[in-house]
Amino acid sequence: MLSIEYYFKTYFLQLCTFAFPWVNSEEIAKDIVQDAFIVLMDKPELLEKGERVIKSFLYTSVKNMAMNAKRRDRVFDKIRDAITIPESDDRNILDDLINAELIGALHRELDQLPEGCQRICRLIYLDGMKYDEVAQELDVSVNTVKTQRMRAINLLKTKFLNIVLNFLLF
Repeated sequence: MLSIEYYFKTYFLQLCTFAFPWVNSEEIAKDIVQDAFIVLMDKPELLEKGERVIKSFLYTSVKNMAMNAKRRDRVFDKIRDAITIPESDDRNILDDLINAELIGALHRELDQLPEGCQRICRLIYLDGMKYDEVAQELDVSVNTVKTQRMRAINLLKTKFLNIVLNFLLF
């Protein structure tokens, strides 16, 4: 039996990404996901059911909570909603789920990269820093930054190619 902490570390980012299109706020998405984990903690019998059941429960809970939050927003902002189409109506839920899974997989693979590659990728892609800024912060040359970045990209390409091939074969 896996712990709540395991599920939180494994699925938090994916669930936040999944909730975001409904609420259009990173903070609200995080709050919704945290609320879903609180509900899970109040249902200890679910922890005995296995990872598939818990994952399904979390995604369903987050979707319902996000849709409820969206409905609450409509009450407070009727004018804006009258002239725009709610995103939940025109978005493909399957696309949102796939995007959340891919982003989660990317972050997991990023965590597996060698420390130098990982740090440089995070600074460039997640923090939006330029090569020279990264080089200055890490006290390395710009060429080292470029080399480590390319190494990381090649490692990620290899890992994701394997994921795609496995997906297509099964």
